[in-house]
Amino acid sequence: MSKKAIIQLLLVVAGVFLALFLWFSPRSLEEKVADDNLTSVEGSMTEDEDAHAGHEHEVGAHEDGTSDQDQKWQEKLDNNPALTARFEEGETKAMGMTDPTDKIAAYDELVELAIKENLPPYVAKYSRAKADVMPSATNYMLAGDNYFKAFRLSKNQSKPMLDGAVAAYEKALELDPDFLQAKTALGVAYVEGAAILGEMPMKGIGMLRDVLKIDPENVDAITNLGYFAIQSGQYDKAIERFEQVLKLDPNNAEAYLYLADVYLSQGDNEKGIEYLKKYRDIMNDPIVDQRVDQYIEEIRSN
Repeated sequence: MSKKAIIQLLLVVAGVFLALFLWFSPRSLEEKVADDNLTSVEGSMTEDEDAHAGHEHEVGAHEDGTSDQDQKWQEKLDNNPALTARFEEGETKAMGMTDPTDKIAAYDELVELAIKENLPPYVAKYSRAKADVMPSATNYMLAGDNYFKAFRLSKNQSKPMLDGAVAAYEKALELDPDFLQAKTALGVAYVEGAAILGEMPMKGIGMLRDVLKIDPENVDAITNLGYFAIQSGQYDKAIERFEQVLKLDPNNAEAYLYLADVYLSQGDNEKGIEYLKKYRDIMNDPIVDQRVDQYIEEIRSN
């Protein structure tokens, strides 16, 4: 089965990804396929080996197969002076306000405009501005999510978008040190952006493991560790992770999809089909039913 089939299935789960920009989630299989150079970061290292992990564990430079996204975003603004003016006027209006409620409403309008026009960097920018007006761990978490999703989609702007995500997640943790969702997100950012940040990916893996020390049943952390295990070719470890997710959340459609990917990657088509069917049943959607059945037919015909 081609990887594109799995990609499309996950996109069905994600829905209109660019339009929402609301919740953090592990990397999609589409991004995974495009950047397949993560090696051995989720292995069972000892603490001593972790401390001395060398460059063989580095993540390659960020590249997600959407290198023209930055250009499209810029062209949209260059070709639409009225849109650029709306953003500039909205910013000026928001910055000139003194009442926090009015300022937040102004930034909300800018976020909505950026979502409508499909400009992820602007969604991130204004959600961060809103968080600065109304500081809370949740608001900074949302800003971090928006920056991180823009990072995943960008190339030319990947460094500032990643820096924005890390800064926002760190701010969320500063306000709430026990905010495990933010710590998980920060760990993922450090793994995926290791080369850009000049950090070793084990720093991020360590954060995810720290989350599990505090909360051994944290589905977000387990799912991300499972994904990174797939990236490093540690399929047994990935299976273990996603089976653990399903014990904690039997209706986790994403886990079924990742397990299908693992087994299909190993050439175990029957097991892969089994998990695709489970994914289909969990989704309980006519469109998903049709697409999954189509992919299963492709697998069996090859």
